[in-house]
Amino acid sequence: MKLSTLLLSSAALVVAGSAFAADLPAKKAAPAAKATGCPAFGAGFFQIPGGDTCIKLGGYMAYEGNYNGTAGTYGQDGAFRLITDVRSNTDAGVVRGFARITGSYGNSDSGTSSGSDMAVSRAYVQLGGLTAGKNASLADISGTSGWNYGAALGGGTGTGIWYAMNAGGATITLGEENSVADDNDNTSKRPDVLGKVSFSAGAATLDLVGVSHAPQDDNGGSDGNGYAFLGRVGVTSGDFGAAIFGGTSKGALKYTSAVPTAGVDYDSGSTTDYSTGSNIGGEVTAKLGNGLLAIAAGQQKATSANTGTSTKTTTIGVDYALNVAKGFVVEPEVIFNTGDSKSDVYYLTIHRDF
Repeated sequence: MKLSTLLLSSAALVVAGSAFAADLPAKKAAPAAKATGCPAFGAGFFQIPGGDTCIKLGGYMAYEGNYNGTAGTYGQDGAFRLITDVRSNTDAGVVRGFARITGSYGNSDSGTSSGSDMAVSRAYVQLGGLTAGKNASLADISGTSGWNYGAALGGGTGTGIWYAMNAGGATITLGEENSVADDNDNTSKRPDVLGKVSFSAGAATLDLVGVSHAPQDDNGGSDGNGYAFLGRVGVTSGDFGAAIFGGTSKGALKYTSAVPTAGVDYDSGSTTDYSTGSNIGGEVTAKLGNGLLAIAAGQQKATSANTGTSTKTTTIGVDYALNVAKGFVVEPEVIFNTGDSKSDVYYLTIHRDF
């Protein structure tokens, strides 16, 4: 057979094969799996494709500005928060993991310094009534609504293990948390032990907390008898809310006061032995226009064990969170401190929540 005839025959077979293949039905790619909602866990949760785990994302991006009228200084920051809530139904109940990362960048004092900060402010796991990890302290019950206002009543973060159980109409929670250090950075050699009882009846709520803390002196000595007792009563009716809260402490000052005492919880060489503190305050909230108005006030008292000095500070805060658009909030706030720690600080926070 001639070479030219062979090439023509081969070309004809290729063309015919291509035409036949074009007539065959094309194999379609499998459609990508779509995320579906998780109604069992509420709005915002969606199921991760390929599994039975549900996840919810949230947080904010924010501008934070402040001016301290007493010191004549200002600060500006850009901040963000990312919240991840992961849940699954299992034979043992709902398994949950929660994480919150908060970061900021800006100047801290009159624009003279800049820096960035990032921290894992929440990271815990839950199964039934068991919670373990880093969460709000069991004693963090003041519930003030301002972006910057803090009642200094059992506030802050706790890292440890807690277990909650129902008892009739109440919820009882027991736990241990990393010990809270005193103003001289002395930390107990054992975790703090906490117990909380919560009641709810219609629009009213009641929280009671007891804390056992083993205070340390500067020489590492302790007789282990520090304590704090805290309580809060709140009521909500329509667009209005109100609460009163307070507490007392002996050898566990950080649970009732942020007043700078430059002292220790326990001083074996003094006649006072224990630092003591008290805290009482309240809050009123009301929906006003497109925003929420919050007015809070409180008074902290502290007596230092090693110096014997007593300090008292009264704090008043006014905050208004205006919803300009969906997820876009402009929030001015002012905080006045009187007594042994005087200041007037003005804040403006602009945040995009999601």
